[in-house]
Formats: sequence, C-alpha cells, structure tokens
Amino acid sequence: MKKSVYRAGILLRLLSACALCGCAKDTNVRSPTSEDLPVSRVVMYQSGIGYIERNGVVEGDELVLHIRPDQINDILKSLTVIDRANGRPVSISLPVDHTTLDALSQIPHQVRDGGIRSLLEAFRGANVEIKTKKKTFAGRIVGVETQLKQVLIDETVPDTSTVTVLTKGNVLEVIAINDIRSVSLHDPSLAEGLDKSLNISLNEGDWKLIELRIRMDKANSREVALSYLVAMPTWKPAYRLVLGDEDNGTLQGWAIVSNVTGADWKGIDFSLVSGRPMSFTYDLYRPQFLSRPDLTSLSEQRAEAPVVTQSSYAKRDARVTGEAKESAIMMNRAALAAPKAAAGGARSKMNKAAAADKLTYDEGMTIYGFDEDTVAEAAEAEEAGINVPRATITSDEMIESFEQQASQTQIGSFDEYRLASKLTIPDGNTALVNLIQSNLIARETRMFKPVTNMNGFDQFYKGWRQNESYQTIELNNKSGVALDAGPITIYRDSAVIGEGYLARTEKDATAYITFAKEGRLDVQVTDSIDTKSVRLATVQDGNCTYDSEDKTTKTFTFTSHIPTSVTALLQIPKFDTWKPVDFPESVATNDSAYVITSNIPENGKQTVTLTMVRTRSYSRSLEPQRSDLCYQAIKSAYEANAFDDIQKPLFEQYLEDAKQYETNAARIRVLQDRQRDIEKDQSSLTRNLSGLSRIKSANAEKLRNQILSRQQQNEKKLVEITSELYEIQVANGDMQLRMQEYMKSLNYMRK
Repeated sequence: MKKSVYRAGILLRLLSACALCGCAKDTNVRSPTSEDLPVSRVVMYQSGIGYIERNGVVEGDELVLHIRPDQINDILKSLTVIDRANGRPVSISLPVDHTTLDALSQIPHQVRDGGIRSLLEAFRGANVEIKTKKKTFAGRIVGVETQLKQVLIDETVPDTSTVTVLTKGNVLEVIAINDIRSVSLHDPSLAEGLDKSLNISLNEGDWKLIELRIRMDKANSREVALSYLVAMPTWKPAYRLVLGDEDNGTLQGWAIVSNVTGADWKGIDFSLVSGRPMSFTYDLYRPQFLSRPDLTSLSEQRAEAPVVTQSSYAKRDARVTGEAKESAIMMNRAALAAPKAAAGGARSKMNKAAAADKLTYDEGMTIYGFDEDTVAEAAEAEEAGINVPRATITSDEMIESFEQQASQTQIGSFDEYRLASKLTIPDGNTALVNLIQSNLIARETRMFKPVTNMNGFDQFYKGWRQNESYQTIELNNKSGVALDAGPITIYRDSAVIGEGYLARTEKDATAYITFAKEGRLDVQVTDSIDTKSVRLATVQDGNCTYDSEDKTTKTFTFTSHIPTSVTALLQIPKFDTWKPVDFPESVATNDSAYVITSNIPENGKQTVTLTMVRTRSYSRSLEPQRSDLCYQAIKSAYEANAFDDIQKPLFEQYLEDAKQYETNAARIRVLQDRQRDIEKDQSSLTRNLSGLSRIKSANAEKLRNQILSRQQQNEKKLVEITSELYEIQVANGDMQLRMQEYMKSLNYMRK
C-alpha cells in the first residue's frame, strides 16, 4: 500500500495556503475528530515531553484535532501525518491566536475587565442613550464618580456610583449606576471594539480547545496515523532495596506515570526512556511582529533628579541554634491478628494482647518483636487448623510479589523500558508501573561527610578531625541499565531501616546511599614531618632552575564505639599538585576524590596511611645573596658528578666563592648586630652622664668616672668592629664582582 507522509517542515507553507484559500467546508457535515483516532502509543521522557501516536480510520476528506492551547507549539514543531491509503494531506489550518491580535486592536483594558461602571469609564465622551426605570437620557458621557462612605465591618453597602451625561440642552444629568437598565452605543466603532474584546476574553485560558484541521486530497475511507510531541510531566522513579545476607540485596524499581494529555489511554503500547534528551519550547503559534525602536525620547528634555540614597540598618546578631539530636530509627511490628473463628478454646488464647519485647539489632538500632507467649499461641492455632492471617510481610514475599512488567532496550545512549502488556490510564490519572527487579551487591557500611572545602592538602589536615558519619549502603549497579535518580526505601528482615536518595547511577557504577546518621565513629588525621629535596634543572645566563620535591604522610585514625565490626568510608578531594605514592589497596579513586576504606573492629581502631609527593619548579638568580636553594641544587649535582670536565671547575669555583660569600655575609650580620647593641649602650650612657652632671657629691663623681671609662671601651670596640666590617664588605664586594663575571660562563641542562 502506498504511504504518504506529511512532515512538520512544510507545515507553515500549508497553513499560509489554507489561510489564503479560506479552507471552505460544509459546516453541516461532521468531520472526524481526534476522538476517532485513539491514542495507540506513548513514550515518556524525563525532559518534560511525551511522544504520542494515534491511529484510526477516517471517513471523508478532513480530520479535526482538538488541542489545548498549551500543546499547540510542541505539536506544530513535531506533527507527522501519515495517510496509509492512496492519498495525501494537502493543508493544515488552525485559528489565529487572538491574544496577539489584542495588542493590535488597542482595546482599553477597562473594556476587557467588564462591568457597566468599567464600560462607562472606558466610553467617556461617547454618544449614548441610557435608560432608567423612569426616564431616558441621551447625550455624551462626562465621567463616572464613586461616593466614598465609611461603613462598619461586615456591613453591606449598595453601589453609590453615578454617571454624568451632557444632554443636547447642555444640561449635566447625574444618573445612579444602580438605576441604569440599558445603554445604547451610537458609535459603531465602539460596538465593534467591544465585540472584539469579548472574542478575546472567550479565547483566553487553557480550557478552550483549539481545532486543528487536516484536509486530505480525496473524500474516501482511509487509515490515518498521527504522531507529535506534547509537554508532559516527567516520570518519577522510586526504589525499594531488600537487604539479604552476605552483602546481597534485591533492588526493585517502579515509575510513577501521570496522564495529562487530554485523552484516555486504553490498551496502548507504553515506553519510558531513561535520561534527559534536550527539549525546549518555541512559539510557532502566535503571530510575531517586528519591534521597532521608539526614538521619541531623543527630543525630550528632562530635569535633573536628586540623588536618592538608601537608609542603613543596625547589625543584628544571627544566633544559630545547634542541631537537634536525632533519635534512632524505631520500627513497630504489628501484633498477630486474632482469627474470626476458633476451636477448642484457642480463640481466647489468641485474643491476648501482643507484648512488645525489645530485640537488639546488631547495628545498634532498636526494633519491636513478639513475646514468646504470642508466638506459641499462634503455633497452637495453626495446628488446630485455624486460618491465622500473618501480620508481617516477609522479605521473600516482597520479592516474589513484585512482577517486572518492562523489558529494557537501548535507544542511542538512553535506556528504554517497554511494557510487555498494554497500559490503560484514564486522562487525569496516575499509575505505578513496575520496571526492574535485580539482585545486586549491597554492602552496609558507614560513610563520613565528604570533605569538600580544603585550602590545601598539606595545610588542611593538620589536627583535623571529623565525627559526622552516616549509615550507608554501597550499591554496585549490575542491573544492566542506568538507574535514574529517585527516592529509595531500605528493608532488612521485613522492617524499614531507613530511606535514602539514589543519585543517577550508570551501569556497573557504585552508588553510596545514606539512610541514617551515625554518631559512634570518628576519624582524626596526623602528619609526619615533611621532607624536601631539590634537583638542578638548568643553569644559563646567570640564572638557575630547579625542582623542589615535597613529601608528606597523612595517617587517618578511625575509631569506632560500635559493638560490631564495621566498614567506614571517607572521601577526600584530589589535588593536581599532589600525587599518591604506594597507596594501600583500601584506597580507591574516582574522577574527583580518593575514597579511603577502613575495616574497624568492634569498639576498636584502624589506621590508614597516605603518602603524597609534590614537585614544583623554581627559577632564581645565581647572585650569592639570592641563591640559597640554587646553591643546594648545584652542590647536589656536583656531588653526583653531573657536570662535564669543562664546566666542573667553574661550578667548583662558584661553590667555593658562594660558600665564602655566605660565610662573610653571616659574619657581617653578627658584627652589625654587635655594632647596634654598642651604639644603643652609648646612647644610654650619655643620658646617664647628663643626669649626674647636676649632682655634686663623691658618689656622683665616682659614677661619672665609671661611665666615662665604659664609653671609652665602647668607642674602642666600635673602631674594631667598623674596621672588620669594612674589610669583609670590601672582600664580599670584590667577590661578587668576580662571581658575576664568571657566572656568565656557567651552563648546564639536565638530560
């Protein structure tokens, strides 16, 4: 059979052709509508769109689709029409958006608001004829007034508004609004504008469906298929994890699906696509007009406005209360229900209240169980043949009762869940669709709060400690499909032990799901002494470059106060400058962090050590006063016999001169310190001598002599120090000039 396909790419051309020809149609003949083409297939995405297919047999040459205004733009950019008979669609038409025409008609907003008083205000100056109970007034509307009146609360007051009309005899007539029975408009343009305003109001809102008409080239019976996109709510995944023994678990996942397409889904093919393909909105329905710039302001002159500043407020203390202590997770198991009929006195035994005897959970939680008497009575009733309903849903029942309804296929980079059976959801309803059930590795562990705010690996960890951790499930996704993000409820032994959030997890990836706080673990970090070494890279033009290698060792000490052995995880961010050295097997890595795993014995401690190295490059001048690390790098290279026979004597002389220069520089610093101390002492002695000059006594004379003697000794020391300083400084100056000359000949490049 020949198939003709109409694509959205020629849609605008056909719309234009339809508008020119008028698309005339006999209104007495009913055209098939969208109800005659039921929905046959739906594909829902998580990017806010849904793919819809309709199929059916159409009689005649026209098909009418009833579309909500909010759907029209998506349909216009994606509509596909397939005529499976020997025909083709020739035009598609729909009414012009009246909301845009509203901007062109310039209808006053008072007209659109409605009400007789609003209309009279909008028609100020118009010639009208107003009829009241007793009299008719003809003239022009002058204005509308409202008399304000103070009223008590909850008191009902009639409308006291009045309209003033200038009659032909130049008389101002005041008419009460409540007395008006009719108003006749003598201006045809006002009547036409009011009619347009009512048309616009009629088309406002999403309640009114738009008719999209598809016209075929022949009036006969044909099979027609349509497909298009519409905005739809995203489907929401939810999960249940039933934990088993030995780090095993069963993951069950389902989707919450809502039908808001405006049509019932009856036995349709249904698929869900995981992931978020790109989607956007684009207005193809409203007529678009080119905005022109308004240059009126160029001719306007404006007065200068005063500068207005904001007022300030006094500061208030922001006091943050501490976090409330979180209680442990408690789960109540239902007591055994008493049977409706019993034999041999068993009914009286089964009507005993079930006592709640606390059982200690091995991870520190507390749950409620049954007392032994209640369990024994249940066994007696079962032996007596009494049908005793079980009050507790077991883990096996959870797993066995969940029927996977979807099969997984790959669509590009996305996963598709396709239902094996037909789906029925009335319009405006929501359904739960079972998607996956898979046995996975689910290991219960503890995870510390990930470290994110760090100034540097070598600075942050000194004395760092953390005691905020969470009970966590380490889930290895071996389900064969990517798991979209959604809430997850975690069960163990038929009891809920917590809820968490599963982030999107790709195939074979590992997810960490936190479900409860844990306050019985802490981790502390200590540092070993960092070691540094330098390695010469180049020497050229009086400069040297060298590499400095820093090494640091961090010891993480995990302490547990839990009466069972636990596994703890800590994530620390990576640093580009620091590289690991011989990491233990318990440390894993991902794109952005290191994951440290520690197996801690009951009420015990466990340590994990990380060694990191960092290599940085520096460039320095070979001048003696700036070459401390260059000197160390050159000395290491000289001792390692890295220089050739020509350069080796030059570097040897450089090392001797640089060493002597630094020895002299150190001596200069010592002499200068002594010189400052003596000069300070001389100043103090001079002040004391000045004070003693006013005292006439034998003791004063004796002290003056002692001070003078000490000043003479200081003067002698200053002469010696000054002489030595001069000699050393001259020697260092000569040495520096000599070094600058031969340093130009130093040349080295590491191989």
